[in-house]
Order: sequence, then structure tokens, then C-alpha cells
Amino acid sequence: MSRRRKPTVHVHHCPGGWVLPDYSDLADCMTNYQREQDGRPPCTAPAVWKVVEDYGMHLTIGFYCDTDLPAQHRPQEGNAA
Repeated sequence: MSRRRKPTVHVHHCPGGWVLPDYSDLADCMTNYQREQDGRPPCTAPAVWKVVEDYGMHLTIGFYCDTDLPAQHRPQEGNAA
């Protein structure tokens, strides 16, 4: 039986927003798909948070605005990101 490895998570903050790898534009907030499914308007705030989950064999990268950053990735009060 294979055990799933818990990812190592790195959270980064860039106040001006994150640029896409091809430098074509700023990254959109990752919650826009879920917002559309819920009938909410798309997020227009800049994606200022990047969450990288390292699973060893692959990475997942998510971009979030301040409002939509998942609670488990929020910096502790008093700690800088």
C-alpha cells in the first residue's frame, strides 16, 4: 500500500502581484473557477500570494488575492511572509 506524502508548503507574498512565467500578464486569483460555480463575480484583486506545495515528484502552485488566501496558509499574526 502506498502512503501519500504530506506536501511541504511554501507561502510567498508579492505586494505588486505575481507575474506569469511567460511575463505576459499578472496571475489571476485561483478562486475564480469556484466563484463562477458559486454564482459570485470573479475576483479582480491582484494575486499577491503564491502557495507552492512540494510533493517530491511534483509541485502545485496557486495564486491568491488577500481575501481568498486559504486560512491554513495565512501567516501567523506578527510573522512576516
